[in-house]
Amino acid sequence: MKKIVILTSALFLGVAFMAYLYFSKLGIDNDAKDLALQSATNNAALVFSFQNDKGFYDIIEGQQLIQQVLGKDKMSILKQLKTSIIDDNLLNRYLKDQQVYISVLPDSNKTLNFLITLQIQRDNDIKKFYEQLKLKKAISETAKDLYTVKLNDSLSVYLSIHGQVLTASTSLKLINDANVRLTENPFTEYIKENNRQIKNVLTHVYINFNQAPLLLKNIIAGNINGEIAIFNKQNSFAVLNYNFSREKILFSGNTELKDQHNYLKLFENTAAQNTSIQNILPDNTANYTLYAYDDYGKWLKKLNSWQEQTKTLSKTNAVIKKVKDEYRIDLNSIFTTYTKNQFILFQLSTSEKLGAISLSNGEKVKQLLLDVSTDYNEDIKLFKSSDILYSYFGEPFKKFARPYYAIVDNNLVAANNASTVQSFLNDYKNNRLLIQTPQYVDAVNQISTTSNVSYYINTKNSADIFRNNIQLPFYKHLRADSGLKSFDTFYYQMSADKNKFITNLLLNKYLKPEIPDSLSNR
Repeated sequence: MKKIVILTSALFLGVAFMAYLYFSKLGIDNDAKDLALQSATNNAALVFSFQNDKGFYDIIEGQQLIQQVLGKDKMSILKQLKTSIIDDNLLNRYLKDQQVYISVLPDSNKTLNFLITLQIQRDNDIKKFYEQLKLKKAISETAKDLYTVKLNDSLSVYLSIHGQVLTASTSLKLINDANVRLTENPFTEYIKENNRQIKNVLTHVYINFNQAPLLLKNIIAGNINGEIAIFNKQNSFAVLNYNFSREKILFSGNTELKDQHNYLKLFENTAAQNTSIQNILPDNTANYTLYAYDDYGKWLKKLNSWQEQTKTLSKTNAVIKKVKDEYRIDLNSIFTTYTKNQFILFQLSTSEKLGAISLSNGEKVKQLLLDVSTDYNEDIKLFKSSDILYSYFGEPFKKFARPYYAIVDNNLVAANNASTVQSFLNDYKNNRLLIQTPQYVDAVNQISTTSNVSYYINTKNSADIFRNNIQLPFYKHLRADSGLKSFDTFYYQMSADKNKFITNLLLNKYLKPEIPDSLSNR
């Protein structure tokens, strides 16, 4: 009996010891992976992630659209770095099948740059990896744990090895910044969580909207205001998976809002809607933001709660009370009765900005608003009181304090200048509409027919806006034949799925249908 107890105890201790060794090693491996991820996510707004596998490179090399987006210079660096490190069998055996992170980061002199991060395999001896690096003619040791890869006569890339983590960039600043890792970073935790959930995807892109201001400051020529002011306080993340195509660049995944005061929270837990208000937009529309919900009455309660949280409810209540006291008009009965399920903000190629709200009975609303409006002409009116639309629709209408407006075909269209509203009416009456353009139709056919929030940019119509608002190097890339010029549409579409938004990101290039020779010669 004593022997059995001894044997059983020994067996138990042996199993416990093996389990300890296994989980200790697992913990160390996870720590090393986390170090690579911490380096990649430090200050990053965009992180691309893929596996260091031959199949990935074979597929991506045939994707000309990705190369256009990155630009010739950046693509050339990546290709040469791959040739120097990944295609070298002696070096790549230390890195094979590891997760590669490419972070897009702000660099000095108003530029953006790449930081490439990956973990050296735990089972390989890092000293031997050092020895292999030193044997390469194109690679020279600059300082302790720092190497330089000479790509050509005028271009070099820095390599740094910090623990088991390899970082690479043409910027020494980004290399040094990457070595200062944050032990607590919500973006790192977000990526780790999604890495566990998503398998067998060619590549992911992770977006940290908290860091977007740092990125945008190096792109735009002025301050972060207007339509992009939202990025100053956008506490949210997105994970998007790449869908391979030779005709378009399409990522799909989800967006998650962390800030409970975020205006977009008003569209969570709401069924995605078929939308039609975008069909009234002129053909020279440069961009729009579209919002949709299932029922205005329910949504208004959310808005009022949001206004209370942001301490603006007393202001909007005062606006509504003032209108009732001065003009004997109950705005609540008008908007809650006749507002439908969508509204839109849009900007024209001329930089003019407008908003539109879908109504169930436009003629009735026109009559009910007569006493709180002044006639500009037969079609265009001017609100007598300020902040009416802001009170009922919130943040997007904040800058339309006392707008001119027209009601046409069950849509209230507003702008800060009467001439802008008149220009819209002229285009609408003459059927000069965005929905009539083949580029737009082709783009919206690539994504879901239902949504809650959508951001659209027409790159051609936005050319002058870009020229006046972004730094010259980025503008040149946007308008270059080898860059983004041939892409006509950017679309970011969000559809509520409980406390997340199912998301599509589309960069589209319209290709005219080829006419068969037999038909073209007739």
